[in-house]
Amino acid sequence: MSSLEIQKLQEGLRSAREAVLSAIEGISEAEVHEVPAPGEWTVAQLLGHIAEVQPFWVSKAILITREDDPPVARNAAEGELRTAAVAGLAQESLADLRQRVIAANDAAVASIGGIDPKDLDRVGHRGEGKSVSAGELIQSVASHLREHAGQIGETRRTVRER
Repeated sequence: MSSLEIQKLQEGLRSAREAVLSAIEGISEAEVHEVPAPGEWTVAQLLGHIAEVQPFWVSKAILITREDDPPVARNAAEGELRTAAVAGLAQESLADLRQRVIAANDAAVASIGGIDPKDLDRVGHRGEGKSVSAGELIQSVASHLREHAGQIGETRRTVRER
């Protein structure tokens, strides 16, 4: 692996952030906090999750680069922290959530810059015999953000159609 691969991973996260920011462009504060349907997340909850997920999974990718085959799946305690973080962040204003998403992304991109490219192929395990390399895990974070950008668009449509 080369430093070019690190740059590609960083650009993937930056472009995913831009997709999220584009998805919330022009949204009202009321729309951000409106529940689209029972059991579905609000845009605020999605943004809270996006802010939480980036540092969490990038830290797991970094763990992979430092240890031999570490477990990287969320454990129960980490799952509870995730739920609490999303719930807490979902109460914030759109402006604050937007800034949290940007800050989380900037920190994730910077952290990736500290990875030695040769370590991107090191693997950890996600449970159930599934392994994942540090590079793959970072790519999956960017994909996850893009998926949520699409979900934000769908949530906005649902809320507006009411």
